[in-house]
Amino acid sequence: MPYGGYTTYNGPVLAGQWANGKCVARALLLCAVSLIFHPTRAAAQNQRSAATPAIEEGYFTGADQVKLFYRKLGTAHDFVVFLHGGPGASISDGGYLMEPLARRHTLIMYDQRGGGRSDLVQQPDLLTVDAYVRDLEALRQHFGIERMSLVGLSWGSGLATYYAEAHPDRVSRIVFLDPMPPANKPYVQERNEKMASLLSKEDSARIEELEKQMQTAPDDKLPDLCRERDRVFLRLYLLHPERLEGSLWDLCNGSAAALRNSPRVFKAVITSLGDFDVRPMLSRLKVPALVIEGEKTNVPLDATREWAKSPPDARLLLIPDAGHAAFVDQTDAVLGAIQSFLGGQWPPAAKQAQNGQ
Repeated sequence: MPYGGYTTYNGPVLAGQWANGKCVARALLLCAVSLIFHPTRAAAQNQRSAATPAIEEGYFTGADQVKLFYRKLGTAHDFVVFLHGGPGASISDGGYLMEPLARRHTLIMYDQRGGGRSDLVQQPDLLTVDAYVRDLEALRQHFGIERMSLVGLSWGSGLATYYAEAHPDRVSRIVFLDPMPPANKPYVQERNEKMASLLSKEDSARIEELEKQMQTAPDDKLPDLCRERDRVFLRLYLLHPERLEGSLWDLCNGSAAALRNSPRVFKAVITSLGDFDVRPMLSRLKVPALVIEGEKTNVPLDATREWAKSPPDARLLLIPDAGHAAFVDQTDAVLGAIQSFLGGQWPPAAKQAQNGQ
């Protein structure tokens, strides 16, 4: 879920990156839920297959005739749409880890334009927040959904907000999972500076070296280089970094073409946001919203609290014994909280965020 800072490097987008022109300051949204026992990848995939309803995969036509890949699970009458992080990522950024939600709901996820198995759009004028909103509306119409709950991870929280502003009567509930900064100023810079301060000189140099290699690496070597880079950086987002190993959260899972297109997508969409501030839109939300973050996150909590303070009906849930990637550190707790909320109940530990807190 790459929303942490504006970056200029030429490799695939790194989860949580929001840096003003420097690749070393990646700072934002992680989004993924890993299995509780964090088995090997093959074992995790077998468990996932055994525990989830029938799966449908295919393509639908988004805005501008862009072809978008989707994955649909379950047959319940209520719909939950998962919005992965990025921009420029895919459903591998947290989507597969959300599949337990399909036991009670119909869960739909899709690769947003420019990434994954969807059309790898490159033109900046087709990579705008407005285009992403129109794609989500096209998905709703394709599946004939009257109203849907949205679970937005990182950048996906921003997309959910822009969609709810444009189509308020089509949304029933929203989960903001490890949301992106609510405004450009001062929160993007604060996050970037905090995360950069936690990165050692050795780790920073290693990340830069790996990204340099990624620029010229053959296609078959690119995913492994990408994963090695992520293992260095993503430790900042985890209280229990060992739980990343074997997890289904894999930001580097995709074709080489998609990984190489990721920075282009990121830059274009972030540029389209301009000097953004989603808080006025949040204040107009007509539906309940649950904000989830790890209690021991390295991400500055003042920004996260804005997501819970701004809407009329929102609460903040801080997951104990978890870093920013609470979905990996405490998978069961995060999924349980989301299930309760989607079922109409606030998680007991979710609290209203008051001014000054």
